[in-house]
Amino acid sequence: MTWQDMLIKEESTILNSLDSKEKKKLKKTLQAAEPTEFFGQDFAKLGDLILMMQELDLVKDDNKLNKKMKTLDEQNIDMVATASKLRKQYETLYLQVRKLVYPKSARKLGDDE
Repeated sequence: MTWQDMLIKEESTILNSLDSKEKKKLKKTLQAAEPTEFFGQDFAKLGDLILMMQELDLVKDDNKLNKKMKTLDEQNIDMVATASKLRKQYETLYLQVRKLVYPKSARKLGDDE
């Protein structure tokens, strides 16, 4: 963060209306809510686990279990697709909230709405 960003952020009407304790709490909560690259990792790990289990001889030799694992794999793929959509919606909503707190900084980030 540059010193110019810090100056722009300080002109926030919302932040300026809060006492220092509330301001600090809002800033920390906003920062904690920022989307991260870890959003979908659990789904990827579950997919790895399912694929690993599908490779086991026990699963390969049991048609019923093999079919169940394929169903679980398909469900995980559906969840990954849903998670991707949710991630995009989350990012959009987060940016809208962030823009309320830091209106000038948001415009600087290319969000001119």
